[in-house]
Amino acid sequence: MPRKPRHCPPGEIVHVCNRAAQRSQMFFHEFDYQQVIQVLSEALKKYPVDLFAYCLMPNHWHLLLRAKKPMAISKMLHWFSSKQAVRWRKINQTIGYGAVYQNRFRSHLVVGGPAFLIVARYIERNPVSANLCKSALAWRWSSASPENQIPIDSWPVPKPKAWQKYLEQKIDDETLRQITMAKSLSEPFGTDPSQKPTEIRFAA
Repeated sequence: MPRKPRHCPPGEIVHVCNRAAQRSQMFFHEFDYQQVIQVLSEALKKYPVDLFAYCLMPNHWHLLLRAKKPMAISKMLHWFSSKQAVRWRKINQTIGYGAVYQNRFRSHLVVGGPAFLIVARYIERNPVSANLCKSALAWRWSSASPENQIPIDSWPVPKPKAWQKYLEQKIDDETLRQITMAKSLSEPFGTDPSQKPTEIRFAA
């Protein structure tokens, strides 16, 4: 039976993520992260996809994307994941040991400007939530870092002046639950009036 295609229509904002097989650690050293940065940069040049936010974690990654053409995200992520997995196996001398990733990427739509800001914050705060650092800006392998090495496309909504302050604020449990549910079920985040995106407020 053919696999069901991921729902990543052109023009829509999509949050995608993938995790190493058996949740094992994939990246240990600076060189490991640099390799992923290089392959991701190549993939974004190769396919018509906008990148708005990203975060590389020790055993998974998150991307906030928008396709310019049909199937662009699926093609880009297939190329990126395959290329990165092959390089990872060669570097770690584990060719023939099976899949690097636990599955195909997960994805869900992000609907509306407020939802976009919440998911962007969720992605860039991932290292803080995992207790890897105290500030999102301190994690070198994300779009929040001042050392970011991947060009970020213009956001579809204005970036608040108080973004860094907002980024340092802990995400409430209900919003985390909603994003986790959207990821698990591949359902849109931001369409339900009861969701937190309608309640976002930024300091001046």
